[in-house]
Amino acid sequence: DTFQQLIEAAGGVVMERSGKEDDWGIEHGGQVKHEVGATRMGNDPKKSVLNPYCQAWDVKNLFITDAAPFVSNADKNPTLTITALGWRTSEYIADQVRKLNVKV
Repeated sequence: DTFQQLIEAAGGVVMERSGKEDDWGIEHGGQVKHEVGATRMGNDPKKSVLNPYCQAWDVKNLFITDAAPFVSNADKNPTLTITALGWRTSEYIADQVRKLNVKV
């Protein structure tokens, strides 16, 4: 209903509405197409598994660069965000290797 109202408020016309069987909202674990949040990233090791660069707080040479670091699931496919996060993390790893902070 909200989406229909937004379309109509913008001057658009809703051509058809999805039925309940097409409702792809947030579901219980194992029921969504893109599982996220298994190893959340954050600024506080007491509230997250990974630092903001997807590096484990407790295992310094462990980096996780899939959807697991996300703190929640968006309603869109996360592939490009996963790619961007992986790229950013790989640049961080390369920088840390140059500084001799991470062993390879």
